[in-house]
Amino acid sequence: MRAPCSLAAALACAALLCGCPGDPETKVVDATAVEHGAALFRDPSIAETRFNRYSCSTCHEAVAGDAGDAMLSGAPLAGAVERPHYWGGQEVELLGAINHCLYYFMTKDLPLTADDDAAQAIYAYLESLPSDGGAAEAVPFTPVYELSQIPAGDAAAGGRIHERACASCHGSAHSGEGRLVARAPALPDQTLKEHPLGEYTEADRRLVFIEKVRHGGFVGYGGQMPPFSREVLSDEELGDLLSFYGLPWPP
Repeated sequence: MRAPCSLAAALACAALLCGCPGDPETKVVDATAVEHGAALFRDPSIAETRFNRYSCSTCHEAVAGDAGDAMLSGAPLAGAVERPHYWGGQEVELLGAINHCLYYFMTKDLPLTADDDAAQAIYAYLESLPSDGGAAEAVPFTPVYELSQIPAGDAAAGGRIHERACASCHGSAHSGEGRLVARAPALPDQTLKEHPLGEYTEADRRLVFIEKVRHGGFVGYGGQMPPFSREVLSDEELGDLLSFYGLPWPP
């Protein structure tokens, strides 16, 4: 399936202004749009608010493998213009999926429309990305709505997962050094301080971490953290992370 009609129609109009495929002017215009979209992909200012520090590239690779060993919550974007749906089927239009991220995670007030230069540039960039056979298929994304305790794991492995999945936003474990924004808590210390024993049991505090990782802002937990689906972060890996954070397995 190609791009949603609302966005594709606007882009078709833009294409008419660019001439025919063999026209050198067309290549210049197309390259400019792609370059603009590539810049927006990496630029927090796409949200048009000084409070945002996140960009599309915070959570997404352009092409699978671009981020190396990092564990990103979002899917690679190569092939996105041809996918039949997004967010595990909760968005059926590409522009809707983009606006979902801009609103929930990047605090943009007004959604992009298909007529916006930014929307057309992002589409041009996404369409320019190399796509092999499987990249155009819907990316599996399983939200975890009903939470349960997760068995303890390997703390050393959990430390590596923190570096791969958490440190880019939360910084170094315990100190928070290098975190992307001040509101991203230093893990696990700051979150544990905000959920003290006495008010919360050990099991409750463990579930706080599980819920934040699994739900993020996706099912109403709050905050700007995107959720990690089971396809990205398995229960076993989450158990490793919890053990690294020193959260005891409840008796």
